[in-house]
Amino acid sequence: MASGGRRLAVIGGVLTLCVLAGGLLGIGIDRLAGPSPAPPQVVVAEPPPPLQTAPLAAPPPAALPAAPPSPAPAPPAVPVPVQEAPPALSEVRCPDALPAGPAPRCRSLRVPSGRQLADGPPLDLFVMILPALNGAPAADPVVLLSGGPGQGGSDDPRGTAAILAPMRAGRDVILVDQRGTGLSKPSLRCPALDPLRYWFGGVTAADAVACLEPLRHAGYRLEDFDSARSAADLLALRRALGVERWNVVATSYGGVLAQALLRIDGAAVRSLVLNSPAAPDATWLDLDRLTAIRQAHRRMVEDCAAQPGCARAFPRLGQAVERLSAALERRPLDLRLRHPVSGRETDLRLDWPMLASVLALRLGSGDGMVAVPALLDHLDRVVEARPAGAGKMDDPAILSLVMPPAIWTVLDSLAYGLNLTVGCRENRPHIDAEAARRAAADLRPYVVAEAVETDYDAACPALGLPPVDDAFYRPAASDVPALILTGAYDTFTVPARAEAMGRSLRRATLLSFRGLAHDVLGASPCARDAAARFVDMLSVGDAGNCVERLLPPTFATRLAGR
Repeated sequence: MASGGRRLAVIGGVLTLCVLAGGLLGIGIDRLAGPSPAPPQVVVAEPPPPLQTAPLAAPPPAALPAAPPSPAPAPPAVPVPVQEAPPALSEVRCPDALPAGPAPRCRSLRVPSGRQLADGPPLDLFVMILPALNGAPAADPVVLLSGGPGQGGSDDPRGTAAILAPMRAGRDVILVDQRGTGLSKPSLRCPALDPLRYWFGGVTAADAVACLEPLRHAGYRLEDFDSARSAADLLALRRALGVERWNVVATSYGGVLAQALLRIDGAAVRSLVLNSPAAPDATWLDLDRLTAIRQAHRRMVEDCAAQPGCARAFPRLGQAVERLSAALERRPLDLRLRHPVSGRETDLRLDWPMLASVLALRLGSGDGMVAVPALLDHLDRVVEARPAGAGKMDDPAILSLVMPPAIWTVLDSLAYGLNLTVGCRENRPHIDAEAARRAAADLRPYVVAEAVETDYDAACPALGLPPVDDAFYRPAASDVPALILTGAYDTFTVPARAEAMGRSLRRATLLSFRGLAHDVLGASPCARDAAARFVDMLSVGDAGNCVERLLPPTFATRLAGR
């Protein structure tokens, strides 16, 4: 799924990234450390009967209604590659900053860039295997499909190991750098492009061509860097590892990749955990997604008003967006950003379209909405009180909202070129961007649709990539046991679309979280335990009974450090 202006949210240690102008789709499983539980007993059981709805302290997870019998799935948009020789893994050095526990094993997998080795230069995919903590792994490991598109599975092994610790107790966890990402070669990082250009929608056609033309000169076809080709890579990896069946955990854009994998290798997927998943036919300009932003703002105001402390602290919250948008449309804020590692300084003029995008993603990511009332109140007061002729501001609270320090690290390693190839082949051909923006005009000021996906406006015509086949957008019908995690505040991937995906996954169970947003697994220890229980037992039992499933978030009434 693509984005639109460039966006991100870093909340409570969880990083979920999305580029405001273009296509980063929630990058979930990233950065929330927590204590590792005792290793659970590894038991593989047949799915139990449907959960009963008898009254509980917390309601049981909802079993999604079974879909009517489906016709045979359409043939895959991209066939399984023809391999002249079995794929082979070679040992490579692991990077620094590894997680605690048994030493990871790092491998490189050579795969064809196209259907056959003769179609172009090969690719070398980087793979990191985190051994099971109990030393006796089950035969069916867990493989992680990262978000973005553009994040590598090994970008943050410590954070990922912490989040997946309950699953890792008795299973190996496989981190894959999708083609073009992380330590895989060739890289689509586009290091010459300043991250602020794509973060805040300043990418031009010349930027996109300069980013990806070297790949073409090296003999690669840009259209081979898409979800279907990456799914074929996963099939090759499973075979090279000698794994008969594995468990797939997919976050955000990883849900698109999981659907592509089900089409070509569904029989090898033992269980599927979809964490705030994106649907193949979803884009950042969809009216339901843009409407969800306004709904999240209104939900926050209502939830704050229902909490006495929040209501007392922020009595003007209900009209803060209207006041801020009017003030910043008249006179933007001049800010000075400083890179937390290099110390590089960048001046930024913050206008309302930029701030609207940043607020939407902060509000809709993990548990990031907790700080938004205090941030809005602080911004409201600063903008109202600023004197005429004021110079560049370095207010820490505003800077942490606009560009949290943890974002810099992600943007410095993000494979933005992959974001462009996926977006221009899979997302942009599926919609009429200008019609979508017109349809969202009534959502202003909460949504400024003309600032969404502006990099795709510039890049896609210049790159001239052929669109994927229409079969790509059809839901993959499957009987694989699936757990779908959604958050009510999600502004990245609309929960209703995730639930609709469950209708083609005929053995799907839905866990919705009232107090969370995008990347439920990254934000909720309860969700991690439920997902680990699901992978072990193919059911969640009572593991999903927790307050964040039932109650709204508890908002902070003061900014950190104030």
